Amino acid sequence: MKPELSVILPVHNQADHIASVIEGYLREFKNQPWEIILVPNKSHDNSTRICRSIAAKNPNIRVIENKLGGWGLSVRMGLQTARGRFLCYTNSARTIPSTISFLFKQYKKHPGALAKVTRHTRGNWIRSFGSVLYNLECRWLFQINSWDINGTPKLFDANLLRRLKLTSKGDLLDLEFLTKCNRLGVPLFEMPIGGFARHGGKSSTSLKNAVRLYGGALQLWWNFK
Repeated sequence: MKPELSVILPVHNQADHIASVIEGYLREFKNQPWEIILVPNKSHDNSTRICRSIAAKNPNIRVIENKLGGWGLSVRMGLQTARGRFLCYTNSARTIPSTISFLFKQYKKHPGALAKVTRHTRGNWIRSFGSVLYNLECRWLFQINSWDINGTPKLFDANLLRRLKLTSKGDLLDLEFLTKCNRLGVPLFEMPIGGFARHGGKSSTSLKNAVRLYGGALQLWWNFK
């Protein structure tokens, strides 16, 4: 049976908690037509082995390994192999499975839209300030009506993927996604959430990554001119 929903979960050095994360998804989507695509993202621990072991026991789970690394490439690899009528990708380290279920219910009231969450908090004031600056830049450059460009989960109809022709391999994937949706006139539905708690590991966001995002947004704007 073709799954109704495909959930793409990039996994990066999460051996200490990825098994419990996947168990949460198995409970949440029990007896529903779904699939999970795990994308180990250039992990240096046992994440890939754990993912493959779990997938071997669950027909609704598949593993597509990204040996080159990169958030954008991991998401794209998962989306390209997804079989669901609807597609969703999210950060596996900080997403609660029930959030996807609730977002999916809300999405069905807004067919044809891009549905995503928008976070009210980021965990600390430095990250919140950096996020505000980035989103201000993106709103100014691309006229995107969102205060959380990188907020996930993101959920949409599979037919939209072919129209977007995504190319980003790294952290600019979300900005490229929303920019192309905006230019295609795809409605944006955002579901607010209070914030998130990490399942484990450390955030990859750093000052260096933030500066690269700011510069990358300018480069993307120039490429789209």
